[in-house]
Amino acid sequence: MERGADDYITKPFRFEELLARIRVQLRKVHQPVAQQETKLQIGNLTLNLLTRQVWLEEKEIELSAREFILAETLARHPMQVMSRQQLLDRIWGYDYDPGSNVVDVYVGHLRRKLGNNLIETVRGVGYRLRP
Repeated sequence: MERGADDYITKPFRFEELLARIRVQLRKVHQPVAQQETKLQIGNLTLNLLTRQVWLEEKEIELSAREFILAETLARHPMQVMSRQQLLDRIWGYDYDPGSNVVDVYVGHLRRKLGNNLIETVRGVGYRLRP
């Protein structure tokens, strides 16, 4: 669950329970756009998830696709420390080399664009977004 799962079911389980849980997940996916979350606001940082625009205070910031996904991931978990491995799994996929410094590189890109004090490094653990 801590790595991003929405639900969990233990064996043995009834088939009806499995179907009910699948229906709940499908309802989440098929919500009308008006009901889905379209903006994330963390302090003076705003991310528009539909237009993929980012504003810091009143200034629009241009981010690459990976930078946006990294910013969105951190913004969805404000003040939660996210390990490099969690970020690799969510943004670059499970088959990405865990010894890579790609997370550190992209965090550096975001810091240059959003300011150094927004993303905090927790030594030996990972990163967190501070409002």
